[in-house]
Amino acid sequence: MPTEVTYGLPYDQWNWRIGVYIAMIGIAGGAYLTGYIADLLAEKRDSRQYGQVAKFGYLVGLGGLAIGPPVLLSHLAAPFRAMMIPLTMTNLGSWMSIGAYMLMGFGLGTSVMFLWLAFGTNRPHARTLGSSNEVAADGGEDVAADGGPAKAATSDETAGGFRGAANKVGLMNLLDSIADYTRPSRRNRLVVGALFGIFAAGVLVYSAMAYGSGSTERVALWDPTFLLPVQILTGLGAGLTVAVGLAALAERDVSRPIQNCSLGAAGLLAGGLVAVAATLFLLPEQIPAAQPAVDNLTSAYALEFVGIALVGGLIVPIALSIAGTLGVRRDALSDSGAVGAYVAAAALVVAGKLALALSYLMAAEFTPMPLPV
Repeated sequence: MPTEVTYGLPYDQWNWRIGVYIAMIGIAGGAYLTGYIADLLAEKRDSRQYGQVAKFGYLVGLGGLAIGPPVLLSHLAAPFRAMMIPLTMTNLGSWMSIGAYMLMGFGLGTSVMFLWLAFGTNRPHARTLGSSNEVAADGGEDVAADGGPAKAATSDETAGGFRGAANKVGLMNLLDSIADYTRPSRRNRLVVGALFGIFAAGVLVYSAMAYGSGSTERVALWDPTFLLPVQILTGLGAGLTVAVGLAALAERDVSRPIQNCSLGAAGLLAGGLVAVAATLFLLPEQIPAAQPAVDNLTSAYALEFVGIALVGGLIVPIALSIAGTLGVRRDALSDSGAVGAYVAAAALVVAGKLALALSYLMAAEFTPMPLPV
C-alpha cells in the first residue's frame, strides 16, 4: 500500500550551492545571448563599443560557467561521475541530461566566441590606435612586441586587460595564433555564434527547469509557466547589466552604444520584475497549493527576497541604469559618474540574482509523494 514520504524544506537537501549554480548559469546564458545581439549590432553599425559589450557578454558567460558548475559539483558525493553525465546518461526526457548537454555545448561556444573577439592580430571590433596614449579595446594600452608604443590594436602585446594578462603568463602569442587560425569570416563567425546561441538559450531555460519542475508538480512555487519568464528575463537582464558595467569600466567612458545597452538591460530587468509580481499575485490563484510558498517569500524570507532580490537586485539596478544614461545625455552626470552607476548596477544585480535563486529554494514547500511499500 502507498505511504507518504515526508520531505523537509528543499534547502535541507539543496543548500546554497544549488542556488549559486542556478543563478550563475542563468546569468551566463543571458550574457551570451545579449552579447551576441551586441555583436550583430557592432557588425551592422561598425561600432567598436557594441563590440565591447559583446566581448564582455561572452566573458561573463564564460565566467558564469567557471563558477556555477564547479560549485554544484562540490555539493555532490561523486563529482567525477556527475561530470560524465553527457557521456553516460542519454535520457532526453530528463532536464538533468538535457542541461548537461546544453552546458557542454555552451561552454565550447562562449569560449570560442570570446577567443575570436579578444585575441588575434585581426580581432573584430578592435580599436585602431592613433597614439600611444589611447587604450586598447580590452582596457589595456597596446604596446609593440619590443615594449614600445603600438600603432594599432592589432599589435602583438598589450600592457593591460585580457591580452596583458595572457602576455604575463606567456600565453598571448599562442592564443593569438589559435584565434587567427580558427576565426572564420565575419559572416560565418556570426553564423557560428547563432548556432552556439541555441545552447545558450537552452542553458537559460535549464536555469528554470533545474529547480525540479516536472510532471509530478510537487513544488507549486516552481510551476514552469511562471518560473520560466522569471528566469529568462532576469537572466537576460542580469547578463547584459554585468556586460555593460564591465564594458563601461574598460572604456572609462559611456558611449552612446553602451548607454543604449544599459537602457535595454533596464527594460529586461523591469520585465523580470513584472514576471516576479505575476508569480506573487497570479500563481496562487492558478495553483492554490503555491500560496504557502508565496507567503514564505514575503514573510519568513522577506529580507532575502524583497530586500536583496527585488529591491537590491532589480529595482535599484533599473534606477541606476536609467539614471546613469539620462544623467549623461542631459549633462547632469559626468562619464565617470555614469561608469560608477553601471558598475554598481552590475554588482547589485549579481547579488540579487543569487538572492532570488536562494529565496525560491528556501521558500518552496514539497507535496509528499506517495510511494508503494
